[in-house]
Amino acid sequence: MDATIISPVAAASFELFRQLAVDGVVLGTVYALLGVSFTVIYSTTGIFHFAHGVAYVVAAYVAILAADTLGLPWIAAAVVGIAAAAAIGILVEVGAYRPMRRAGATALGVFITALGISIAVPNLIQILFGPNNKTFVELSPATIELGTVTFTTLDIARVVISWVLIAAVLFALRRTKWGLATAAVRMNRNMAAAVGIDPDRVHVLVFGVGSTLMGIAGILFLLNGNATPTMAASPMLIAFIAAFLGGIGSIGGAAVGGLALGLVTSLSGLWVASDYQPVIAFAALFVLLVIRPQGMFGRRAA
Repeated sequence: MDATIISPVAAASFELFRQLAVDGVVLGTVYALLGVSFTVIYSTTGIFHFAHGVAYVVAAYVAILAADTLGLPWIAAAVVGIAAAAAIGILVEVGAYRPMRRAGATALGVFITALGISIAVPNLIQILFGPNNKTFVELSPATIELGTVTFTTLDIARVVISWVLIAAVLFALRRTKWGLATAAVRMNRNMAAAVGIDPDRVHVLVFGVGSTLMGIAGILFLLNGNATPTMAASPMLIAFIAAFLGGIGSIGGAAVGGLALGLVTSLSGLWVASDYQPVIAFAALFVLLVIRPQGMFGRRAA
């Protein structure tokens, strides 16, 4: 075949690959933040916090309420929304999980409670705000072109904010008193209590941190998306998949797993239509867990 026919096709494919790779980094960065937000809680408490998504949707709707009703600037409204996300996460721990833990509830009982919360909160939001889409702020981010690759200043902000937060969490876990306390509770709750660490306070702290990260992810989405009562369904699945890909319980693994998932999902656009891309995420998880059941950075069970 004539090279003059092949070259334009190859060039177009390479240009598409570069664009999809950049899109994948942006997408994977948000996935990494979601995975870390879930893993911060699970790795310390052992609770499969299926209601984690309520922080995402609460942050969005409280931010919209603060902007529309209180007239706050969108940045201040976003901060209020993120604070509400942290509060709802702590409330679930203190008001639901802690009493069940003290009563000796099984892991299944806790999971069913979390499932009920994850269903009840979106339905309550729909009753209060209605089922229609809600807009937070109309931003017009600048477009940046590097050759044939384009992205926006909002994309850059998402990448920078997310990785700064992930780095801060990793640093705090390894270098601060809080990190040492969470490590102690994670390894042996009873022994941690014996040396003066209050496991309940540590639980409150990690639920607050994890829910804050989830709320920030919700706000980052809302900056160029619409809020709906069921908006947390997909982020919750992504958080789980990223956590399992990286190795359940590994904070760094969840970050790498989320980034890898975003890249794989985006680059799959070379071969499949965008409607089928969510299937790629589950396929990637299935393949990895067959080859390496403990995830990329998880440890094999003894």
